[in-house]
Amino acid sequence: MGGNKDKKARAKDAKADKKAGAKADKRDDAKAGKSGDVKAAKAGKSDDVKAAKAGKKEARSARKRDRAGVDPAALIAEARKDAFTDEAPERAFAHFRPLAERVPAADLPVFTGQPLLMRANVRAALDALEPHLPAAVSALREPRLKEVFELPALVMALDFSAARVPVATLSAGEIDRMLAEGAPWRELMLSYLEVASHPLLGLLPRERVAAVRAGSGKLDKARDFVALPGLFAEFSGALAGKHPFPTDRLDLLATLGGALVQQVRPGNAAAAVPKRTEEAILRDRIAALVAERYDHLQVLAAVALGKRKADALLPALRAAIALGSNGAAAAQEEAPAETPSEITDGAPDGIADG
Repeated sequence: MGGNKDKKARAKDAKADKKAGAKADKRDDAKAGKSGDVKAAKAGKSDDVKAAKAGKKEARSARKRDRAGVDPAALIAEARKDAFTDEAPERAFAHFRPLAERVPAADLPVFTGQPLLMRANVRAALDALEPHLPAAVSALREPRLKEVFELPALVMALDFSAARVPVATLSAGEIDRMLAEGAPWRELMLSYLEVASHPLLGLLPRERVAAVRAGSGKLDKARDFVALPGLFAEFSGALAGKHPFPTDRLDLLATLGGALVQQVRPGNAAAAVPKRTEEAILRDRIAALVAERYDHLQVLAAVALGKRKADALLPALRAAIALGSNGAAAAQEEAPAETPSEITDGAPDGIADG
């Protein structure tokens, strides 16, 4: 009887051991399977990363091979085809607005130029650059031709945007900053013209220069900013090649003066100054895009011709005086006067002269 009990106990223990072993084997199999899956997943991910890197490397190599085998004329033609060239102001504004809204607003300069004058300079620069484009494209890895070809349309977007900005008043601080910016050039140009108008030289009437020198105060200085570039334009034939002043400095002085004359007035009262409007910020963003793309155009010319020749060939973006075909300065037809650039909202009550 006792033997049967022992036999049953041993059978029961064997059955339990077998069951425990099966569970252990199952756990081991599960762990092994999971470990294998993890290793396989890591291996697959590593292969994907390697494949992606290899793909990028091959794409770069393909671009280099394509670049080496493409005629510059074909690249120019393709960029011209892809460029947005519709110069209808409203359509150009709608096209470029999303791009302009991504331009950072921090430290954004206030635009005080004349878009239609800038458009004339852009057109002149593109015409001057045209024969040299293949040389520039051959030398540059990324010539950014499409952006340059879009410049005329972008300037018309700027013109439309400027017209949307409400008339407002410059702050007293901005008035002082603009006067300080133009003051050194005013004094240099006046001193030069006083020498050039001396009777022994007689390049222009002495009394005209004396009239600019006369007077004092903020309003008088603002008027001088306008008058001095006007004298250089009026007597451009006599002064051509005889003065050191870059066209962009002449234009800067005229632009500052044009804005200041409409904002500075005799008296003591100054208007309150709220913040710059959203329309003004958008205009300034588009102006920043124009300046950036004109820089690209100048890079193309400098690469093809060298910086000195490029500077002589291309007009400054906001120049009021254009270079003629023989390099002599020629007076350029003025665009209609713009509404003064504003930094603020509110009615233009003026800033006191002092």
